[in-house]
Amino acid sequence: MSLPSSLTDGTLTRAGIAAALVTASAAAVAGSTGAFAAVGNADVSHAATNMSYAPAAAHTSLPTQHASVTPIAASAPSAAPAVKHTSPAAETAKKAAADQASAAKAAAQKAAAQKAASAKQASAAASLGAMGDRIVNTASGFAGTPYVWGATGPDSFDCSGFTQYVFKKMGISLPRTAQQQYDAADHISKSQAQPGDLVFIGSPGDIYHVAIYAGNNKIWTAPEPGQSVKLGNIFGDASYGRMR
Repeated sequence: MSLPSSLTDGTLTRAGIAAALVTASAAAVAGSTGAFAAVGNADVSHAATNMSYAPAAAHTSLPTQHASVTPIAASAPSAAPAVKHTSPAAETAKKAAADQASAAKAAAQKAAAQKAASAKQASAAASLGAMGDRIVNTASGFAGTPYVWGATGPDSFDCSGFTQYVFKKMGISLPRTAQQQYDAADHISKSQAQPGDLVFIGSPGDIYHVAIYAGNNKIWTAPEPGQSVKLGNIFGDASYGRMR
């Protein structure tokens, strides 16, 4: 079957559409019955008359909007933490090393404390020696001053008056009598005695003389009536004391 020229040449009219529809209906009937019904002009005219035609709406081309899509980077899966396995031997070695380090630290601290104590003792000894030298030097300055019983200087002295006056010049206060000075002193041995310490003559409850130790078994003393302050030898039953 040949198509109407209105369909092949692209010209579409109301009559042509009606004719095409009638033709198509006839073809459908023919396909089912085996006969192709003739279509008259009247049928075409009737179909064309009763058929409404609406022009095709204009097609508007809509702009295509493309959304900007930011790709999401897939985060890499985090690695599982490594499990450290320590052998008993390694643990023992680690503990031994820690104990050794602790012992070394304790030894270092002990050595530092001993060093500090030694330095403190040395400083104290130096200070003590310096004060002792000052005491001895001050005592020597009164060489030749006469002994007078009960005198406290500076023109004459008895033994305890002499020691009291010299120590007062150093800013150290001593009691008045030899026994009182013995009672107030810190008692030390002969091997501990240094220049500037006191030397007491007599028994602990009956001290009758006091002098200033000058070192090498020598004393600065105001000895007795008729004599004067001098550097002499230690005599009698001597004991030692410190007042500084």
